[in-house]
Amino acid sequence: GSWAIQIASKVCRLEVTATASHEKSRDWCTSLGASKVVDHSEVANLPLNSFDYILNLSDRVDISLLARIVKPFGRVCLVVGGEAIKAVDLSLFFFKRCSLTMEVVFARTRNWEEPERQGVLLGEIARALERGVLRPVTTSVMSWTEVGKAHQESMQGHSVGKTVMRVHP
Repeated sequence: GSWAIQIASKVCRLEVTATASHEKSRDWCTSLGASKVVDHSEVANLPLNSFDYILNLSDRVDISLLARIVKPFGRVCLVVGGEAIKAVDLSLFFFKRCSLTMEVVFARTRNWEEPERQGVLLGEIARALERGVLRPVTTSVMSWTEVGKAHQESMQGHSVGKTVMRVHP
């Protein structure tokens, strides 16, 4: 989410609404470029047809809810798999005539479909970092011996940004 907020707001110049439940996370989203931050528990109360684009990075979201809040002819990108997408009623998206896209990291290289495009995209991100358009999202550095703690914080929703695990030689 940290990268998505920055790319959408600073590179694509879109107005970004992010979701976050904790004050620390809300402040983080705003600092990255989100103009509005909604508590996860309030997403169901958002008005019908609220968004042109939706990027869903969580497997804990009811995907039918996304169909309700996307505008007709909008676009929804799901970066989730497994159980989260098995029972999706596609007709909810069909009648809005919106685009539904599934995204998997490195899908191009896995399927040998223009794998060089992955390098081009990563190069664009690197140049945006060098120009200061995007900023690194590392918020903590932990020793590899603390991997259990880092995982627990992430699974409990207590981590903000990215945690780098330092491996000692």
